[in-house]
This record gives sequence, C-alpha cells and structure tokens, in this order.
Amino acid sequence: MHNSQCLQKALDYIDSNITKNLNLYDISNAAGFSVPHFYRLFKSLTGDTVYAYILRCRLSMAASQLIENDQPIAEIAYNYGFESHDVFTRAFRRIYGITPIKYRNSKGVPPLKRKEVLSGESISDSQQMKFSILHSIGFYVIGMERQARQWDSDGAVGRLWNDFLERVEEIEEASRSNVMYGICEHEFCNTESLKYMAAIGVDKVTMIPEGMIKRYIKPHCFFSASVPDSISVPDAYAGAFGYAKSLGYSIEDYDTIEVYNHMFYDPEFYRFQLLIPIRE
Repeated sequence: MHNSQCLQKALDYIDSNITKNLNLYDISNAAGFSVPHFYRLFKSLTGDTVYAYILRCRLSMAASQLIENDQPIAEIAYNYGFESHDVFTRAFRRIYGITPIKYRNSKGVPPLKRKEVLSGESISDSQQMKFSILHSIGFYVIGMERQARQWDSDGAVGRLWNDFLERVEEIEEASRSNVMYGICEHEFCNTESLKYMAAIGVDKVTMIPEGMIKRYIKPHCFFSASVPDSISVPDAYAGAFGYAKSLGYSIEDYDTIEVYNHMFYDPEFYRFQLLIPIRE
C-alpha cells in the first residue's frame, strides 16, 4: 500500500473523529504505522505536525459554524475540543488574526485561510514539500492523453510520457521555456480511474500533430506544492490535498496540474510543482 493511501486513511480518521479526543496512537494505528514512523511521514508530506493539522481542521470547522448558525461561541469551542472560550479565542486569533466574535459579526468575509503559513514560515528541510499560492494566467498546451488508473497502478501514465516525449519534437510551436505539464483532467477523474494528459506549453497554436490535442488552461488560483525528489507523486497528491484542506481552502472542480519546468527544477531538491485548483 502506498504511503499516500495510508496517509489518506489517517486523514479520513481525523475527519471522522474531529470532535472527539484524538491521539497520535489511534491515528497512527488507523494508518497502519507505528507512532514514530507515522509522525515522521506526516511531517515530511505536509511540513507540519499531526496536532497542528488537527488544530487547523478544528478551527476551520468552527469558523464555518460561527457563520452558519447562532450557536454560542463557548459551545462551538467545546464541541471542537477547546477547554474554554478563552483558549479557543486565543488559538483562533493566533492562526487567523481575528477574534471569533469579529469573524461572526463580519458575516460577509471570505473563508478564513492561514496564508502566512505558506509564505512566512519557510520549511528548511529539503525533504519536505513547500507550499505557496499561485495565480496562473491562461495558456495553451499540446499533448497526448490516455485513460489511466489511480496512482498509475496499470503503468498507463508512464507509457504515455514515454510515447509523448518520443514525439515532442513534432510540436513546432513549443514554448521556448520547454515547460512540460501532466494534467489530471477533472471531467474524467474519479476514485478509480482518470484521464491524464502529457503536454508541453505552446506560444501559439497553428498545427497540431496527428494523434495529439490542444487544451486551454484557463487563468486560475492554485495551491502550489514544490515536491522534492524524495516524495512520490501519489504521496505528494495526498499530502498537498490534505494540507490545503486543513488550511481552509476549498478545492475547485478543475484540472490538477503537474509542472515540470527546467528553470524551476533543482536536481538536489525539487522535482516538480503540483498545482491544486482552489477557490479564492
């Protein structure tokens, strides 16, 4: 079983028991790992500790309750594991920079996001992913697509990249930056299968080689994860998606994109950039 699948079991367990007294032993057991191994794995995939993740999840859910109903703040705090109104208020303000009562009274403010954790708290460990928010302009790609199984369990994605790279020189309009993209097309993704496109960015579209297609990637806001070589693609997906959700971001129904950029690539550290579509 992939680390990503084990991590997903742990995240599901946390989500299902978020209002209960969670402990590291039970979460590790749900993932099928020993406590020390799970602790290191979780931190390497998310750049954060298990308890920090749980705190953000509870605060994010509590924030939703503040807006959606008139339940007393002290009661909401208690329901999400805070021992008192004061403890909840201090944690809420430390993470979001606003008190719960001010957030409730504002009503119209957008969902809370802890953006400073993305830009202000850099992770020095080269074996961990680094996160940021990226606003991408629209652009065209040309490439080849194929139906595949989740986590490339049938090898279709690997074979697709092999076939595409053998023919990439046929694309005359390829961008000078030679940025390659692996695109998981949201219209055809589910828990078992997906449609995946191996492509290259193009400056203009005049001629599409036989057997290839063009696709327009619209301007969008992405949760970006810089993925080091020590982390596999499935683990990167599980870790980055889980971390984005823990920060309060809503995942948009749009393509998830892997970016392979020679200017971005550092052979000692980062292997690719994972872009997860989010709602601003």
